[in-house]
Amino acid sequence: MKVRKALFPIIVLFVLVNLLGFLAPGPLGVLDINIEVLLMGNLFVSTITLFSFWMLFRGLKANSTLSFMTSVYGSFIVKLVVSAIVVVVYAKRAGEAMNTSGIFASMFLYLIYTFFEIKGLLDLSKK
Repeated sequence: MKVRKALFPIIVLFVLVNLLGFLAPGPLGVLDINIEVLLMGNLFVSTITLFSFWMLFRGLKANSTLSFMTSVYGSFIVKLVVSAIVVVVYAKRAGEAMNTSGIFASMFLYLIYTFFEIKGLLDLSKK
């Protein structure tokens, strides 16, 4: 399996969420999801997922167990800490106008992106 094929679901999800945000803001508004928060969350989560994918893919090619484990733990810590920092900064800056539904939607996207990332990496590791 090629890397492009492993990244394809991540890119498709990014495009689909953006299309949903631009073409169907009404249904998201009914769910009290701010489109701007969702689209920025989607951009952030997809970017951090691609970075994590890159770290883990490098770990798959590592010659030592220590290098592999460093990439796995590093990827996890980077995703977790950077995501927490972004949410805290958003909460502080937005104040009362914070859109919790948008944050929860972004957290759901985080889970979906992580699923596609791990699935792609597992398919690559079988090669």
